[in-house]
Amino acid sequence: MDLCTVETYLQPTNLHDVQDWQADWAWLAGGTWLFTQPQPQVKTLVDMQHLGWSEIECASDGLTIGATCVLSHLLQATYPPEWTAVTALHSAVHELASFKVQNVATIGGNVCLALPAGTFAPALVALGATYRLLAPNGSTRNVPALAFQTGDRQTVLQSGEALRQIWIPAEYLTWRVGYRRICVATAGLAVTIVVVAYNPRTGATRIAIGAATPAPQLLSFTEMPSPMAMAAALDAQCPLTAYLDNEQASAVYRRHVTLVMMQRACNDALSANL
Repeated sequence: MDLCTVETYLQPTNLHDVQDWQADWAWLAGGTWLFTQPQPQVKTLVDMQHLGWSEIECASDGLTIGATCVLSHLLQATYPPEWTAVTALHSAVHELASFKVQNVATIGGNVCLALPAGTFAPALVALGATYRLLAPNGSTRNVPALAFQTGDRQTVLQSGEALRQIWIPAEYLTWRVGYRRICVATAGLAVTIVVVAYNPRTGATRIAIGAATPAPQLLSFTEMPSPMAMAAALDAQCPLTAYLDNEQASAVYRRHVTLVMMQRACNDALSANL
């Protein structure tokens, strides 16, 4: 889609070039969403592709992913064999988009768009990720993935601030994972997304929920929960009023399928890598 209000296109190589951030500026990463919707409020596009933020780095303490890393690169990268949980990232790529979009869209763009149905947010929450945010003046701050998205297309990002890196601790990368997503049509937005991370050594279980609520939710257990324990924890954290209720699905339906997907994703995690 042509963005008819855009008057200026910037290609900074460092943030010093964009310190004077304006309200009608917008970051441009892959552009797979930006160019599909009218953006009447945008007069300047700031292209991030020349900032060099596309790295994938495996270290002893964990995995670092640059914000402008293209989704297909996550599938092509080589990871330590014990990092079984990277399959959750692979699932997030496959569930999100077609082959064409996978080769253009970025992980940072998906996270910062903060749609409830975003496929990466629940995976990163389940894996205990931390986001490094960078302001135009060069200052940085770290935010847990769980705290980053506050609602439907709402985040803690301040004016001009950008997601620089995503870091996932090595500890969680060795856990087993299950990823389940369901939508009302093959090409539709998700009704619920459930990502389970399970530690086979201790039994500790983290269940992240996306799409059913405006922002991701996290349930933590010291052992793999029973269906009854799952239902009790889900209802305690997410009363019916916490769910989205719109033309795609009612709150009652979202709660029901979320519980079903939780049980299935837990089963997937238990049987993974056996």
